[in-house]
Amino acid sequence: MLIGPLAIIVLLAAQPATVKASTKVPADVAKQMAESIVAVNKALGLESWESQGVKPCVDRGGEGAGTKDVSPDDTRRCAASALGSQLPSLGKSFVVAVLMASIGPVTVVAFGVGDAAGWAAYSCDPGRKCLPTKMDPGSKWGKRVIERQLKACRQPTTVWFPADARACDGVEGAATPAPAPPSPPAPPQKP
Repeated sequence: MLIGPLAIIVLLAAQPATVKASTKVPADVAKQMAESIVAVNKALGLESWESQGVKPCVDRGGEGAGTKDVSPDDTRRCAASALGSQLPSLGKSFVVAVLMASIGPVTVVAFGVGDAAGWAAYSCDPGRKCLPTKMDPGSKWGKRVIERQLKACRQPTTVWFPADARACDGVEGAATPAPAPPSPPAPPQKP
């Protein structure tokens, strides 16, 4: 008789730890998460924004031209200018991750931290709302944002905002952030 309950306890213990999500993301944080994704998508030319007449601040080539690779540094500069300082919850209630491929930025995700942990907002097409979704492995979108978090945390090329923040607590195999590039040497002084 003890085998049944014992088996259930063993199965529950084997489940991966999940972040306890709050029941709802505060409205102002949810709005800022969505706004940050749209701003970065527009700046980087992701999710068809360029076809909507929005000019990105990175040059990816385009029709009739060969594609150009976009570096993580170019991605950071461009996305940082789009984020600006109008998002007071950035770095406090959420962080933004730009997932990179060898040719440049691929997608943008905002992950809740602190009181908003367990929620994430994912890139979406123009005209749609990029609302936060509970990171629940039992739902389609919840599973998708969990997969994006794993990928973002495991890839050392992911560009994070703020630069020193991550949403990788408890993520097995999380990459160590790449060190900041060294400052250029000072010019030699004339005697």
